Amino acid sequence: MTSELVTAVKEETIESVKNKLQINHIHHIPVIRGKHIVGMISLSDIHMMEHHFTLFHSKLAEEINQKIFSTILAQEIMTSQVIKVRDDEQLSVAVGLFEENMVHALPVVNKSGQLVGIITPMDLVRYAYDTKKLI
Repeated sequence: MTSELVTAVKEETIESVKNKLQINHIHHIPVIRGKHIVGMISLSDIHMMEHHFTLFHSKLAEEINQKIFSTILAQEIMTSQVIKVRDDEQLSVAVGLFEENMVHALPVVNKSGQLVGIITPMDLVRYAYDTKKLI
C-alpha cells in the first residue's frame, strides 16, 4: 500500500490533475473532500478525453487540449462510485475487489472513512515477491 498520496480536489482542473499524474509517475489519483475520498481519476480517463477532443495530430492538438483541460474540473470526469477497502480488512478482500470490479487501484480508508492509502495490483505482486508466496 502506498500511504504517501498525491490527491486532487473536485474543483481542480483536469490540466492540474494531468500534471500531478505525470510529475509523480502515477496512474490513479484520489479526489478528496477533507480527508474523505469522493472520486477517482485515472490516467486512462485523461487519455480517453484527449482522444475525444483531439481533432488534429500535431502540436496544435496539445495546445487545444491544454486549453480545454484548463476549463474542465475533476468533479466532471471523476468516477464518483469508488470501490474501496478498509485498512483493517484481509488482503484477500482487496484481491476479491480487484477481480470483481476490474479496477486497477483501490483506495484504502480507515474506520472513519478517511483516506489512508491506495493499493494497486503491483503492490500485490511486490507482496508475493517479498513474502516468497503466492496470495
